[in-house]
Order: sequence, then structure tokens, then C-alpha cells
Amino acid sequence: MTKKCLFTFRLGDSTKFLADLVETFKAHDIELKVNILGRIHTEGELIAELADADAVLAGIDPYTAKVMDSAKKLKIIARIGVGYESVDLAAATRRGIYVTWTPIPELAKAVADETFALMLSVLRKVPQLNRHVREGGYDIEMASAIALDIYPLTLGIIGLGKIGAEVAKRAACFGMKVLYYDEIRRQDLEKEWNLQYVALDELLGSSDIVTIHTPLTPETRGMIGKREISLMKKGAVMINTARGPIIQEQPLYETLVEGRLGGAGLSVLSEEPPTPNSPFYKLGDKLPNVVFLPHTGAAINTRRLITLTAAQDVIAVLEGRQPKYLLNRELLAR
Repeated sequence: MTKKCLFTFRLGDSTKFLADLVETFKAHDIELKVNILGRIHTEGELIAELADADAVLAGIDPYTAKVMDSAKKLKIIARIGVGYESVDLAAATRRGIYVTWTPIPELAKAVADETFALMLSVLRKVPQLNRHVREGGYDIEMASAIALDIYPLTLGIIGLGKIGAEVAKRAACFGMKVLYYDEIRRQDLEKEWNLQYVALDELLGSSDIVTIHTPLTPETRGMIGKREISLMKKGAVMINTARGPIIQEQPLYETLVEGRLGGAGLSVLSEEPPTPNSPFYKLGDKLPNVVFLPHTGAAINTRRLITLTAAQDVIAVLEGRQPKYLLNRELLAR
């Protein structure tokens, strides 16, 4: 009997660049159904879509206990990416549903690249100067006056996991002084990349740029709020390529409007896409010192790799084998 896999990642007609995914599944007698909504599924939509699914290649849709209760055939939720806060892991484990993720090194490198793209765009005023030239200007003195060099600055990294470590590596190559805060001290990386371990408050007060690379958990949700932002240097820059809800957006917005912060680079927001409830909704020409990207940590090549990595774990589970990147490893003991 043909098995069925739902692809809920927000890629529209993703087979345009992942045709090999369809063929890979077909070779293993798995039928792929692709999300054509172009947005996150609601809980109700997932319940309807997963009614006869054996597996799901998952985006950040809400995989709640209620969704899993209705998905009687579901054997695996293969999360494309490294954040899995949208999956009720405990509920999946109770129901015997495997949950996997894709912590491959290419993804960490891609997000680190995105982080530096945002840093450089904010500091060197890339959007503003690009627009200036496109509109007929070519004021070199003005451009030099508003752009900032990155190499003399101090970078503060919150979260030195795989992505944070790749950011630290790049920062060292740029000649930056690097501070970091994490629950786990990484003395091996301190020696390799000349990093300095500090408390969070010291990092916030000493860094010219603060970049966030911690997962979204109950402990990190809202961890950067009004008090923390007030500790940052005047003119400092905030970068977030992790998860939107780690930063309390209203105080960040207000500080940017006041001009106390020098700018921000954000590829993640609390609401994706932002709604009228978000302070960052349809800013237009407001806050030109803020650069946004639409949660694009993985560019096309890396996105293909993480999707195929998740697919291989789907195939393994549906063929009775152990998946490679299993999160709820308790299931192996059953």
C-alpha cells in the first residue's frame, strides 16, 4: 500500500526546485502532498490534512496534542530545521510518534552567513546607500560619514551552539572582539577563536552588536525585554536570526524609534508574517536603520539539503528503520 507524506513547509509549489524529493519518495512508494497555502497551517487545517498521512515534513505549523490525536496513522513528524518549539514533543512521545530535526552543519553555516549579511547591511547602510545610488545620487562623503566599519567592534553572542559557534568563527576572521553568554561554557572554542565568556548583563553592556542564537524555550521566551535592552550601549545594534519571541518587540521598537539603538537586523518576528498587531507591520520608510528578512536562514541549496535530510528520516521510519536525527530518543527503548 502506498504511504502518504504531507509537506507543510511554507514553500508554495516547492517541487519547482525539489523535484528530486518527489522522485525520492516515489522510489520508496511514498506519495507526497505539498502545502500550496503559502502560509502556516492552522490547527484545524492540520487535523484535516493529516487524517490519512503516515508522515509529515514539518514547518513551524502547530503540531499539538489535539492534532496528533486526530492523526491516527501518523508515525513521524520530520521537522525541517533546528527549532522544534511548535511540536508538542511530550505528546508525540506518548503517542509513539517519532520527531526528527535537521541539525546538519550546512544549516549552521547558512544561518551564520545570514547573520553577517544583516550585520553588514545595518552597519554599512547597504539598503539606504543602494537606494541613494538608484535614485541618481553618488555622494561618497555622505556614504563614508554614515557607514560603520565592523572590524573594530565588539560582538556579543547569546547562545554558542552550532550556529553561534559559526558566527564566532566568522567574527574572529573579521577581527572582532567576541563575547558570549551560554548556559554551557565552551572553553575549547574560547581558545580556538579567542572568545570571552561573560554574564548576560555584561555582554549586553559591553557589545556594539548583540546577536541571538539560542533556541526558543519557556526560559528564553521574552528573555530580551525592556531592562535588557536598556543595558545595551547607545548606538548598539541588535541582530536576531533565532526566533522572534526571544525578544520583546514593543520595547525594541520603542528604543529604535527613540534612536538610542543604532539599528537592528531581524530575520524572525513574533508573528510571521507580521500582522497589524506587530510594531513592525508595514513600516514602509520608517526605521530605515532596521533591516528585515523573511526567515530565510537557509538559502536554496541549504534548504534543499535540510529537506532531503528530513525526507531520509521519513523513509527510514516508514520502512521500519531507525531515523538518524531523532529528538525523542525515549522511543528507541520501547
